[in-house]
Amino acid sequence: MSKEIKTKHIENLFDEAARTDSRLPSAIKKQSTTAQWLEMKVEKMYKHSYHEAQILLIPNSRQISRWWVASTILREIVEEKDKKDIIWLKAKRFPWTQISRIVGLDRRKVKRLYEEEIIYIRLWLQLHQKNKKISDMIDKII
Repeated sequence: MSKEIKTKHIENLFDEAARTDSRLPSAIKKQSTTAQWLEMKVEKMYKHSYHEAQILLIPNSRQISRWWVASTILREIVEEKDKKDIIWLKAKRFPWTQISRIVGLDRRKVKRLYEEEIIYIRLWLQLHQKNKKISDMIDKII
């Protein structure tokens, strides 16, 4: 049973991976302050009214596995660094003009390179879908 993968599926995968990447904890944890006495304890009645509530969005296991698939695709399938940058910056919703300034190419050429690389990824996945590892990746993409 062959599953038809489309370019929209791949674009959605990278969009979700970029959002998940921003929700993951940082690689380096901030060090605690040495002077513990500077931190004053806030009374319970002021906890929710005086200070702003911090909302923490934690990605679930499905989002993390899709993030892992997207990073594997960028690491193993896409070869050139510029194309990796273009795909990841577009997933982060940067405009074409800003991506073109970062990469150093014309915005129309950047968009064409992006579309060509997404099509190349789709064709590569379809060509190698008999492989168990690739078929599992396709199941997570769709």
